[in-house]
Amino acid sequence: MRILYAETSAYAPSSAHFLEAFEAMAARGALKFAFLDEAKYLRARPSIAYRIARRVTGRPPGYRALNVALVAGARRLRPDLVLVGKGAWYSPAALREVRESTGAVMVNWATDDPFNPANGSHDLAESIRLYDLYVCTRRAAMADVERAGCRNVAYVRFGYKPEVHFPQSPATAEEERRFGCDVVFIGGCDRDRAPYFEALVRALPEIRLNLFGGYWGEVPALARYWRGVAVGRDFRLAIGGAKIAINLVRRANRDDHVMRTFEVPACGGFMLTERTPAHEEIFGEDREAAFFSSPGEMAAKVRDWLARDEARRAVAAAGHRKVTTSHNTYADRLAEILDLSRPLMKERAALGPTAHAVL
Repeated sequence: MRILYAETSAYAPSSAHFLEAFEAMAARGALKFAFLDEAKYLRARPSIAYRIARRVTGRPPGYRALNVALVAGARRLRPDLVLVGKGAWYSPAALREVRESTGAVMVNWATDDPFNPANGSHDLAESIRLYDLYVCTRRAAMADVERAGCRNVAYVRFGYKPEVHFPQSPATAEEERRFGCDVVFIGGCDRDRAPYFEALVRALPEIRLNLFGGYWGEVPALARYWRGVAVGRDFRLAIGGAKIAINLVRRANRDDHVMRTFEVPACGGFMLTERTPAHEEIFGEDREAAFFSSPGEMAAKVRDWLARDEARRAVAAAGHRKVTTSHNTYADRLAEILDLSRPLMKERAALGPTAHAVL
């Protein structure tokens, strides 16, 4: 099997999600793959000039080069399957050319809601019908994807990387001071997220709170708790240094869970997370994670769990076992996607070299 995998490494080491799994499979001789890294063409944290260029043209600098690289990579590899992670800036014309020139089965791994204007694009919405399979990480988007023209839509959750997400002990006293706290949250300051932490600091003025991610410094009540960003080792230390790790979904994305749903327990953290159907399916309440449904309830739960050290450690250990023993790695998620794709590849092969023209 030959696979062209296109995603960004801009948020390494968490992304590209399946890169290590593909490398391990290739080393075993299970497949041949090529990786198209969007980060070589598109900037994850754009400059002012970059934003101006995108506003003027409607597309980011590097857009044309990225699409040329996609087509060239597909023609070179002649893949059986093309797996695109999100793919906001692949043009319908480029995807159609890949499909028609190679006959590959086209699969999208939708890491964001494709209909969220903050994360999507016109190209992304127009391209949905060109994919043979759309793998959604949130159930709420599935019906809209079907209406947009993709005949095969599946739900596959996020996961974690064992190479990246594991309990990490601080190596120095400075690390203990930097990351030690009562409560941590790692993620951007969305408009609907700030009220949770504003309620928390009102209810518990002495709380030791660490906020990692963009824009927290712009919220007056929370600016003093902003600690920059935390990725890789710092992510593990931030989770391990906190008594409680808050997990919030992103409403604009219609999330029912997020990457941190698995990453926090994998790093050994006690997770206090928003109550959603997916979280209730994955974790036993107050046994493997704790839940809340409002800013006030979150603050009350923080107060309660901070006073229960032994029970909190037991829940964290149980959550770690649940995530790490229940097939939640990205290698497991890739296996799910490939299992969903194989019937489509078999169907394509049975129809012969002109299949791309008739499916």
